[in-house]
Amino acid sequence: MFVAQQPLPAPPAGGAAIGEVLIALVISLGVMLPVGWFLIRERAGKPTVIGRAADWVASKDGLPRWAGLPSYLTITALLTAGFGVWWDVATHMQNGRDEGPLANPSHYPIFLAILGFFSAGIISMTLAKGQLPRRSFRIAPGWHAPMGAMIITAAGAIALVGFPADDVWHRLFGQDVTEWGPTHIMMIGGAVTCVLGIPLLFAEARQLGYPGALGFAGKLRSAIALSVCIVPFAFLMEFDLGVPQFPAATQFIIAGFLIGWIFTAVRAYFGPGGALLAWGIYIGAHLFLMGTTALLDDVLLARFLLFLPSAVLIELVALVVSPRRGIAFGVTSGVLVGTLGMLAEWQWSKVFMPLPQPLPASALPLMLAVATAAAIGGGLLAGWHVRMLERIGSRDGVSHETSFDGFESVLRRGRLGFAVAPGRALFGFWQRRQVALTSPSEGGVLRKHGAGLAGALVFIALMAVFAPPTANHGITGTVQLSDVTYEDGRQAEECDGEEKCLARVAVTMEPAAAADDAVWFYALAWQGRHANAEPDLPRDPMGDAPGVLRVRMVPTGTPGEYVSEHKLPFYGNWKTLIRLHQAPTVHMALPLHAPNDPAIESAKGRQIVTGDGETVELITEREFLQREIKDDVPSWLWAAAYGVVNTSWLVLIGFYGWCYAMAAYGAPNVRRRTASGAGSAGDGGSGPSTDGAASSGKAPAGGAKHRASSGV
Repeated sequence: MFVAQQPLPAPPAGGAAIGEVLIALVISLGVMLPVGWFLIRERAGKPTVIGRAADWVASKDGLPRWAGLPSYLTITALLTAGFGVWWDVATHMQNGRDEGPLANPSHYPIFLAILGFFSAGIISMTLAKGQLPRRSFRIAPGWHAPMGAMIITAAGAIALVGFPADDVWHRLFGQDVTEWGPTHIMMIGGAVTCVLGIPLLFAEARQLGYPGALGFAGKLRSAIALSVCIVPFAFLMEFDLGVPQFPAATQFIIAGFLIGWIFTAVRAYFGPGGALLAWGIYIGAHLFLMGTTALLDDVLLARFLLFLPSAVLIELVALVVSPRRGIAFGVTSGVLVGTLGMLAEWQWSKVFMPLPQPLPASALPLMLAVATAAAIGGGLLAGWHVRMLERIGSRDGVSHETSFDGFESVLRRGRLGFAVAPGRALFGFWQRRQVALTSPSEGGVLRKHGAGLAGALVFIALMAVFAPPTANHGITGTVQLSDVTYEDGRQAEECDGEEKCLARVAVTMEPAAAADDAVWFYALAWQGRHANAEPDLPRDPMGDAPGVLRVRMVPTGTPGEYVSEHKLPFYGNWKTLIRLHQAPTVHMALPLHAPNDPAIESAKGRQIVTGDGETVELITEREFLQREIKDDVPSWLWAAAYGVVNTSWLVLIGFYGWCYAMAAYGAPNVRRRTASGAGSAGDGGSGPSTDGAASSGKAPAGGAKHRASSGV
């Protein structure tokens, strides 16, 4: 290995230029100032464009003005953010870091989407007037909001804070071009958890008897909203793109937990077909993401896990173990999802997923074990989640009946009257197999929330143990280069690191058994595409996208010796390495090539070229994959920064749980009447509305007509 001194042009490795920060601020103000003006006028009882739009939507979907339009805006923003993230992460893997935040066009849909769903939460809070759920959140005297609106707003807030925090993080610690950077998790995590507010909003509308939340159509709409909560699959994206930077166990933990939670919850909440409905939302979202990114030029496409076998397994479990038995149903589903379901995903990975998948069979016992534990945790959380929604959606402790009438009217308006008779027959079959999950009305916190809390803690504990990569020092590899070719066709013994050069790489490991039972052992070359990339840039044989190569290391038959299936690049911006992942968490790298990076001042930024016959000690993978990370930052500053981010997330997750718990179990709010007869806040919340609908027990006739004191 040698060091070259000729610097190559490189993007900055720290924060953004002040000019770009100011542009981002202007974009933020361009969105938030109109939303603020709407808030002021709407709360003053004056007509607004957004208020009229919300009323029009309410007249069509039969939901309250504070539920329908904000929910649809949130989902639209989430799809926009998903497109941007799938574009952005792939671009970073192909190009490396940006010239600046605004130099990457994929950042615009992400930024605008975050502003979008944060605004949706603010809009829902602002539109909340007149009749509100029996328990609402007091924002200020005379202003109360549904709990679902608070979840969307809180998730949007942490995601929005993530943008400036990301720039501060880059300035302090250097750029992190991975999906898993702490501030990246703030942005992505806020996006994928904001949807938890939508099924809660729909349950609050059901509690008030809004027609759009009742009947089969209302149940279906609520089940779809609950299904959308599967979107944390975004944290599987680096596995889907073939450049995972965390141990393989995290893929199985996240997948098992999400399936055990969302698929099981939708099956229990909706009834027969619920798990398949949730799977339909999951696969539809992935097809949307794959289809939209495929329209872009030469962007690496993410694959995805199938999840269909697990959905079928959960449907089968429900035939034997009643979903009414929440814990038993959740645990049984979790066991089958974590074993047979994840085994089916392993088979799927053989034909559809990129390297380093499929994992070797020797890794399956560990992977299935952690997946089973995570899926059981998800099943426990599912039972709690459904019980909260059913309790919130009930009125005076009694759940609303579900009828086919509303759905029939939709079919007839759509000129689908021929489907009414078979639809009613199918509805009858479905209705006969409905089970109501009762939630304890008395008892302590553990009785009411213990199962859900245990499920969440299982997931957190598994991630705490298996997510942080570790090191196993003392492993070396002796590199042999063959079939070395330069751009002009010259043959040579090794690459000089300057001219375009590719070579087949053989490596002999010491100890010889270091990679024998590895979770993965393959070659990766990434970040090789840049603005002036040559037109014949090497392309991944699996993904056919420039800038990323994932290449198998094939055993030669000699103990400890492996050879790359294809040639690897040793020039330009390519960062080429051999990746070794030993169970359960060891991540090591054998560096082959990296460019000289003048923006990185430390020794990590100098060029690396491993020569023929050279023996190299494997290093911690993070040192190579994230060269931009500064190595002169005090440990206390790292600890403080991670502490702030982790604490923020724990507080936010706790707030989500509190919103659900208060909506389900909190004492009804008390509302006093002013001398003019308009409702004003006492302790907070809505209580009986000024039009008497709540006190009379009559359901609102429609969203647009039911807006006491709206001023619109």
